[in-house]
Amino acid sequence: MAITPADIEKQSFSPSELGYNPEEVDSFLEQVSSEIDAMLQKIADLKGRLTNTEQQLAVAQDQIAHFEENSEKTAADKTNAAVAASEHQISQVLLVAQASADKLVADAKDNAERIRNEADQKAREVIRQALAEKQNELDEIDRLKQSREDFRAEYRKLLQHFMDDADSVFPQGVLNSGNPQDAHLGAASAPSAPAQKPSAPAANDFSDLD
Repeated sequence: MAITPADIEKQSFSPSELGYNPEEVDSFLEQVSSEIDAMLQKIADLKGRLTNTEQQLAVAQDQIAHFEENSEKTAADKTNAAVAASEHQISQVLLVAQASADKLVADAKDNAERIRNEADQKAREVIRQALAEKQNELDEIDRLKQSREDFRAEYRKLLQHFMDDADSVFPQGVLNSGNPQDAHLGAASAPSAPAQKPSAPAANDFSDLD
């Protein structure tokens, strides 16, 4: 049976001739009772603290378990979110890559079309210049032909003029007469000129001008 401070205070002893001084014994018992009472209060306080600590520990353990559960759930959510974000990023990268590829194809088509148009324009310009040069050459040939025809006509006109002059200087009757005196008179009265009427040029004399 546990002894309480009250039991110590109430404890009494029978007197004896050779016993201790009752006052000293009572004083010591009171001191022991006070010390035990303080120790019991301290023990009770420690038990209360221990109980409180155990309760706090239990709460902390519950919180830890809840936190771990939430952490696992949060980690799973984060993992799912990370996977979703990765899929979204991959989709965005694919979209950007597709857009870049489409732009490259469009730029290549535009460049090819521009080069084709430039080549076609240059070819047309070369053909136009060639046709212009050919036309200039044809015009020059026509001009030379016309100059040749003009020269031929002028030459024929000059020859005809010489023939007319010869006819006027040497009449046909005089040339055909057999009288030497008439011929002499005709020769004396006429200015000096060729004795024979020049023959008209043949038609093929101008063949080298064609």
